[in-house]
Amino acid sequence: MTPALLSRTLMVLLLLTEMAQAQSTPQSALVYVTSQSSLRMRGGPSTEASVIAELDPGALLRNLGCITAPEPWCQIQSLDGARAGWVAAEYLAPFAGADPAALSSPAVPATELRDLDLRPGLIYGTLAAGGILDLVTSAPADEAVTLTLDAPGNIALAAFVRPATLLARGDAGTPVTLVMPEGGDLLIRLADRSGAGGDWQLLFAFD
Repeated sequence: MTPALLSRTLMVLLLLTEMAQAQSTPQSALVYVTSQSSLRMRGGPSTEASVIAELDPGALLRNLGCITAPEPWCQIQSLDGARAGWVAAEYLAPFAGADPAALSSPAVPATELRDLDLRPGLIYGTLAAGGILDLVTSAPADEAVTLTLDAPGNIALAAFVRPATLLARGDAGTPVTLVMPEGGDLLIRLADRSGAGGDWQLLFAFD
């Protein structure tokens, strides 16, 4: 093998190694703990770093970024932002659902936006995996509007007085009644909490 060919071969092998290492770390914005027992969050990307907290199996976290050398580690943060640290990437997996904060604040951006003419009746659609659908409309003054969501259990709804005041939250099959004494702009949000997506129907009734 000539020196030039050897050099190119080594470069290809190095590139493949880097790609494999990158694939060994989760790239999603949210991750969850896959260990069977508690996982130690540390102050740095090393087992020698001090322990900050113990994370429960299945805990959902924000992924602030990962490194691959010398070992794959990820910098993570609790959903409320109160704690941040490092954990070994092998104990994390990508979370495909929507950001849980999407059902508490419209500051989390939607993946789909639709204008809605608010009136009695039924609307329907399909929510993509991890999707967040915003239905933008106006509510009548001092009139009760009841929303009933028919969807898989992974899809939930929230209603906000625009721009950001939470009115109510609800799960599929549980009617949610909204009353806006002065009427105004209303945002109805559907979010997939698990990454499974699914078909949905939303029934509107006025009292």
